[in-house]
Amino acid sequence: METRLDGRVALVTGAGSGIGAASAVALAEAGAAVAVTDIDLAAAEKVATGITERGRPALALRLDVASEPQWLAVVAAATDQLGPITVLHSNAALTSRADYAADLGVIDLELAVFDRVIAVNLRGGVLGCKHVLPGMIAAGGGSIVLTSSVKGSSGSAHRTAYSVSKGGLDALTRVVATGYGKAGVRCNAIAPGIVATEAIGSVPAAQRAELADAHLTPALGTPADIANAVVFLASDLAAFITGQVLRVDGGLTAHTPALSPPGTRAAASTRGDRE
Repeated sequence: METRLDGRVALVTGAGSGIGAASAVALAEAGAAVAVTDIDLAAAEKVATGITERGRPALALRLDVASEPQWLAVVAAATDQLGPITVLHSNAALTSRADYAADLGVIDLELAVFDRVIAVNLRGGVLGCKHVLPGMIAAGGGSIVLTSSVKGSSGSAHRTAYSVSKGGLDALTRVVATGYGKAGVRCNAIAPGIVATEAIGSVPAAQRAELADAHLTPALGTPADIANAVVFLASDLAAFITGQVLRVDGGLTAHTPALSPPGTRAAASTRGDRE
């Protein structure tokens, strides 16, 4: 068994940039035909063109993941032009600087902000599963991979809506895996740590350094790191994995940063200390 996806059709949301774009490319390189979807059609077209230039089939489609009519149209178009969708990577989320700035603590959070984040991050995942599942079941099975976050299972002092939405995706993962596993559909989620995407460019340099220090790896993650995990979960190598939230987080949640500051780790390494 290997991570080849020949003969499969993948649909990726939020695929115009960052993790979604890297995943679309990685899925194509593994052999899948890919429907590249994004609310920014021009960005999706750029990614799809890059895939087709490498000799793999790809289709760019505009998709607002919060819209059920658009989901119906996109699934129909992708199925018609590429074939039955057997891999879904539901990745779209609100990650702009403005979205981050407006997503405050519970007391200060505007409900309009909360509703919008839930509509994209959580409702989008629910709609994707709802409209891809029937075709997967008819095709004999498939794999759904949701992009969650370490914030879905750990708290922070802000980004209330984002954290709640990702916790909801973790629950959705288990619900879909439970309900459709016997029909041959697996559903898992990936919880990234801090990934060096365009979104992190808006974070002040000092804060980026603190975030990097909180990870156990020498550097922050890259979109390709997450894409590799997506391909694995979509492949037959993960045939016995379902209902799981896989943390691809550089060790961020494996320790308590306040009790293991980076200077202490470096000093221990220099002394040659062993555990």
